[in-house]
Formats: sequence, structure tokens, C-alpha cells
Amino acid sequence: MPTDRFSNVLVVEDNPAELRLLCEILEGEKFHVIGCGSAGEALEHVQQRDFGVAVVDYRLPDLSGTQLLERIRGFDEQIRVIIYTGVASYDSVKEALNLGAFAYLEKLSDPSELIRHVHRACLERVDRYASDLEQAVALRTEELARSNRELEDFASVVAHDLRSPLLTISGYCQLLSEEYGERLDATAHDYLDQVVAGAARMNRLIEDVLEYSRAGRSHRPLQQVDMESVLAQATANLEGSIREHDARIEVGPMPTVLGDQTQLVQLLQNLLDNGIKFRRDETPWVRVTASHMAGGWRFAVEDNGVGIAEEHFEQVFHTFRRLHGPRYPGTGIGLAVCKKIVERHWGRIWLASAIGQGTTFYFTIADQSPHCEAAS
Repeated sequence: MPTDRFSNVLVVEDNPAELRLLCEILEGEKFHVIGCGSAGEALEHVQQRDFGVAVVDYRLPDLSGTQLLERIRGFDEQIRVIIYTGVASYDSVKEALNLGAFAYLEKLSDPSELIRHVHRACLERVDRYASDLEQAVALRTEELARSNRELEDFASVVAHDLRSPLLTISGYCQLLSEEYGERLDATAHDYLDQVVAGAARMNRLIEDVLEYSRAGRSHRPLQQVDMESVLAQATANLEGSIREHDARIEVGPMPTVLGDQTQLVQLLQNLLDNGIKFRRDETPWVRVTASHMAGGWRFAVEDNGVGIAEEHFEQVFHTFRRLHGPRYPGTGIGLAVCKKIVERHWGRIWLASAIGQGTTFYFTIADQSPHCEAAS
């Protein structure tokens, strides 16, 4: 809701000459002025648009100024109403102020007095709006934080409850194989192996869903992180896969960034693992580079894998999107987790690729958080 709507001023005066003069004075101060000659016309305008201030003549042909004040505040109690009259008495001033009038001014006073009060009323209206908005944002933020905590707790409980029957299934399959293995033929053993493999896949899916629910909501404060050490840890975590596929990992000079080290390890590990997993019939290699840009760093993770068709560039960051079918292991959550981690670091992630020509994932990390910039 734009705050410039509070520069709309409604002027209600039944004398055409005085109405025209008031409108000219206030328009000269860059206010958006709507003038009308009766209370009925004024109320129609109040119902149709927003006003910050209303300047109301005390004596109108259809309602008194105080009666119109009550009607206006019935539609929007935040409109600042200034009673502007040629005849003032103690009782009329008292009545108007008790009903919530912002000010009560005599027409014989200097016009600059009216201008000053209108400016002050508009500023107060804006300040009140900003205060209300700040409170609403704080309340919404608190509700969102509570909702996130409840979601994370729920995901943890569900993950625990789902793992228990999976462990039971795997355990009984192992007992059947050990105690009755000699009585089972090859087909039965194959069935048992498929059950165990299915349980393992389901367990991995549960782990990935739990990981996705936590990504982007870490309670750890961001701090200076050496991306070279992040890549060293991510590479170490993938040592078995790197050796198995004789993969080559190349790393260029790396900066120090503001971030969450655990999540950045997870981010790079997922991207490196993709480069090794989705390989062609040749030795896989992955190259990681970084370059400085305005406001932060841009990282590139390039591989020589199978590539991704352009129409799938956006889909790969959605949950459970697997483009290559059962040929490659996985649950389709890894890149969705990467996206949430990058967004927590006020960055974005995208890719360039072509089928059979490898893929390059790009992501950015800001030099500092927007909150730090606002405070500096």
C-alpha cells in the first residue's frame, strides 16, 4: 500500500469561492486535493478512495462539521479531520476534539496555519501507517518462525515414525535370508533383495525430505567461511565415489564469504556429486571456479556429464524431479536443497547446459546480508 495515498486531502466547504481558494492553497503545497460542497458528496469520495486528511467546514447545508467528522471516522478512523470554521465557540471546539478531530482552526487565521496543520496531519498519518506496518511484519515474522519450528519438529517426528517400520522390514528380510536361506530358491532371494533395496530407497527419501525441510532455516549465525576449506571437506565426503569412478576434481582460487559452513559444504557436495553421478562413458571431471562481482561472488561448478535439456532448466530445482529415470540413483531433492541454501545466503542459482555437452551450475553469495547493509 503506497504511502503517497496519504497526501490525498479532502476539502469540504459549501461556499464555492472559499472552496476554490482552499484547494488552490493546498495544491500549491503539492497535495492531491478533492473539493466538494456538501457532506453527502464528501462521504461518497471517502468510500471511493483513501485520504490522509480532511478539511471540513463546521457549517454545512446537510450535516454539521462534527456530524461529518463522525461519519468519516466511521469509514476510516485513521483519517485526520481538521475542522475549519468562521465561528468558533468553546463548546464546538470541545465537541470536535472529543470526537477525534485532529485540529480546530478559525478561517480568519493565517492560511499558513492551515498548511502547517495539514502537513503535520499527513506526516502523523504516514508515521502511524509505518508503525502499524512494522507491527504487522513483526507479528507475521514471529508466526512464520513458529510455523517453521513446528514444521521442522513435525518432519523429525514423521521421519522417526517412518523409519521404524522400515528397520523392521529390513530386519525380518535379513532374518529370513540368514535362517531360511538354504530353503529359498534364487527367485525368493531376488524378492528379498528387492524388498531390502526398496526399504533402503525409502529410508534415503525420508532423510532427503528431512534435509529439505531444514535447508534454509538453520539457526546458526552466518560468519566468514573459507570456501577452499568448504570444497576440501565436500571432496573428502565424496572420496569413495571419486575413487570408484576415477573422477577428477579441479578447484580454482577460492574466496572467503559470509555464510553457514555446514550448509555451504552440503551445497558444494551436492553439486560435485551430481557432476560425478550424471556422467557419460568417459572419466568424469568437475571444475569449480569463483569470480567477484558487484555485491558478492559468483561460483561455477562445471562438469562433462550427460547434460540437461533447456526445457528442464527450471524443473531441476523442484522437489522430486528426476530427469534421467532409474539409471541414476537419487530422490530428486538435491538441487531443491541447493536452491534453498543459496537463497538463505541472498543469492540465486541457475545453470547452462546442453545434452551430451556437460552442465555448469552457477550460484551467487552476497558479500554481506541486506540487514548488514541497512545498518551500515
